[in-house]
Formats: sequence, structure tokens, C-alpha cells
Amino acid sequence: MGVTQTLIQEHQLILRVLGLLRRARKRMENGKKVPTAFFEPAMDFCSGFADQFHHFKEEFLLFGLLSHKRQGELDSAMGALRYQHECCRQSIAGIRQALAGYRENEALAPSFLLENLAVYVSFLQRHIHEEDKVFFPLAEKVLLPFEKTALARQFEEEEEQQGGRRAVFEKYETLADDLCRIFPPG
Repeated sequence: MGVTQTLIQEHQLILRVLGLLRRARKRMENGKKVPTAFFEPAMDFCSGFADQFHHFKEEFLLFGLLSHKRQGELDSAMGALRYQHECCRQSIAGIRQALAGYRENEALAPSFLLENLAVYVSFLQRHIHEEDKVFFPLAEKVLLPFEKTALARQFEEEEEQQGGRRAVFEKYETLADDLCRIFPPG
């Protein structure tokens, strides 16, 4: 599997959890409570898989190679993508911060939680669409076969440091399944 296909496959799992977060947000907007037992592992997924496992490969490996290869030509586009990653990190931190108050039924906590959920889901969904439809096809055209092979090797080395791609992917697929059980449709 090519490096952009690897990232697109990871996007599919992230989109699955984003769908659950979107549903949770809608439920809260309708005045219903969503269990903190859903949000806590959801944030573990968002920070562990989406940010540390996935975004790391994009930001430090793919973007770095493309920046070097195109000698700054793509820096503004990659800067926008990095900015979106950072906004997502800040939203995750905001959600985690709001959860303490949400658990204790503090009056402002649901609003703070909703605000950060809206930003996170909106930014990341748009970000994934932009990468899948614009940025990754561009990367496929720009990178030479030997560069793709070297990048795939770097992806594997990073994945091995976290236990291997298969183990990490299975762990977070299981977590996504658990989230579906904790917060079933309806």
C-alpha cells in the first residue's frame, strides 16, 4: 500500500469516530446528556491515533519531504494543514478541560464542550477532505518512486516505535467499536 493510501485508510477510521462525535454534539445541542464514559475514550482516540500516530507522519515525514523537494513552493499549503492540526490539538485539550466540569454538572461546561467539539469535528473533517482530494494526489504526482519507498520505510519505523501498524490500527479500531457500543445510534 502506498503512503498516501496508508494515510487515507487512517482517515477512514478517524472519520468513523468524527461521525460519533458529531452525533454526540447534536444530542447535546438538543439538551440531552452524553455520558462522559464516551468522551474520555473518544479523546484518547483523537489524541493517540489521530494526532500522535497519524498527524505525526503527515507533519514531520510527508510535509517535510515535500517542503524539501519543492523548495518552499508548498510551504503555505502545508502551513495551513499544520495550523489545522494545531487547532485540533487545542480543541482536544479544551474538550478534556470541559469534561471535568461536565462530569460535575457545572452550568458552563456543556457550552465549552460543545464549542470545542464543533471546532474539532469541523476542522478535522474539512482537513481530511482537503488532504484526500487535493494534497495527497499532488504528493503522488510530485514524489518519485524511490522517495515514496523511503517515505514508506520512515512510516514503518515510526509505526514500529508505537508497536507496529497492525497492532496500533487494531487497538484503535477496537476503541472505535467500543465507542459505538457506549454511544449507540438512537
